[in-house]
Amino acid sequence: MAINKETIEGGLNEVGGKIEGAVGNALGDTQTQVEGKIHELKGKAEQVIGQARGAYEKASETVKEWADKAPETAREAREKAARLAEESTAKVRQTVQEQPVAVLAGGIALGFVVGWLLSGRRN
Repeated sequence: MAINKETIEGGLNEVGGKIEGAVGNALGDTQTQVEGKIHELKGKAEQVIGQARGAYEKASETVKEWADKAPETAREAREKAARLAEESTAKVRQTVQEQPVAVLAGGIALGFVVGWLLSGRRN
């Protein structure tokens, strides 16, 4: 639970309202009982507002932390993508050098498939 002005005041108002209601009960004073209940409910509402404010503040801090980390995260992702692209290029280059005939045959086969798909004559 977040501790802030609203939750503290709400807790005090709630306790004060309960005491006021108990005094009204003891004295048989209906107006004091009602006012005590009003103060008690007001205190509970203030506590809820305080909890909501605390949750909002925590969420705001989390979003700020994410925003602060975003440039670093983007840089790391960019570096990883560049590293993977370099590794993939090296693997393709190595495959072409080690098996040029197989790569050429694969390229020709791929060309025929693409040409067949684009020609529209599949009957």
